[in-house]
Amino acid sequence: MLTFKLIKIKNGFYYYEIYPEGKKEGKGIFVYNPEKDEVKEIVKPEGNFDYLGHFLNCLQDENGNLRESGMSAWY
Repeated sequence: MLTFKLIKIKNGFYYYEIYPEGKKEGKGIFVYNPEKDEVKEIVKPEGNFDYLGHFLNCLQDENGNLRESGMSAWY
């Protein structure tokens, strides 16, 4: 399980923090510019799961818009 939230938008880049198991310890960072489809920074969350992959799968809503926050759970 993970949670994530948008921290800020600066110069077209969306700054996200990714929290494995909903905890701030071991958080990941994803900085992305959707207009240029450019990734500026990735810091993978700590843990034994593909947290980044799960985050990317739920980053957009059903209309293709980037979410401000969210969660993903799996088993």
